[in-house]
Amino acid sequence: MKLILSCPSKTFLLGEYSVLNAGSALLINSEPRFQLIANMRGKGEADGIHPKSPAGLWMAQNHERLGHTDIQFIDPHNGLGGFGASSAQFLLVHALAQVIADSNGGRDKSAVQVEPIWHDYRQIATFGARSGMRPSGVDIVSQFAGGICEVNLEPFSFEALRWPFEEFGVVLARTGQKVATHQHLDELRSLDTEELSWILDRGLDAFEMHDPLAFFDAVNDYHAELLEMGLVADTSQMFISTLLAQPFVKAVKGCGALGGDTLAVFFANEHSSRVSRVLADLQLPIVSDLTGVSSGFRMQIDESDKTADIDPESATGV
Repeated sequence: MKLILSCPSKTFLLGEYSVLNAGSALLINSEPRFQLIANMRGKGEADGIHPKSPAGLWMAQNHERLGHTDIQFIDPHNGLGGFGASSAQFLLVHALAQVIADSNGGRDKSAVQVEPIWHDYRQIATFGARSGMRPSGVDIVSQFAGGICEVNLEPFSFEALRWPFEEFGVVLARTGQKVATHQHLDELRSLDTEELSWILDRGLDAFEMHDPLAFFDAVNDYHAELLEMGLVADTSQMFISTLLAQPFVKAVKGCGALGGDTLAVFFANEHSSRVSRVLADLQLPIVSDLTGVSSGFRMQIDESDKTADIDPESATGV
């Protein structure tokens, strides 16, 4: 028997760096999806997961929980980075262990809980870190929940939201750069994120109040603050300046570590074709947009074609 587990790609809209100090973040989860194919009658082999990655380290410490299951991880981004491959690996491997351990054997909605996965990821990140800041783990929570997700770390909670700005859209474009997040965080000792957190709160309020202009102001202000803190890659700075010079672009922000891998570009829907042309001219391929927003963690049993969707609302923390 094989199980196919999957989760979406993730992108920070707001909250990177501020969330390192137990804050909040707003993320978008989109196609394409990461997959973990588990052969339950295998030999305990793993393909596509580096042994020194968070998932690889956790598997080495918990090999008995996976038994003789063969694992194949499929990255639809082919290692180009920026959309949460490492966190997807950890989420799906840990979720598989929970499914295997399910005492009911029914693989129902209660089989997978995300908070223990997030907690173990934080422990592994601490174990792997030398002297820098450890990852927040909000990626894992967001990819579990799906949609557009607000994650809060203290107290732990999350909520899957809907895009509230009907007349506006966002595209996610790949820069072609790759920033090693774990290495970057290990080089950081501490950060004063008070200003970032204040801007984030403004953005979350605007999102909740369906105020697009206030939200776009918060996105641009968040980028400006990251730039002042020296936390925006040079290449991203160039692209963002060029895009913001276009009158039909409402906001732009680099996403993730140093804003280096991905750009989120916000605009009125009537200008979507113009945005696409500018991004093509800059050789920034569009990876996803609002039509590609994807649901959270899924599990399929391939023998019966019966799909058992794990509902994030059944998990602790909602």
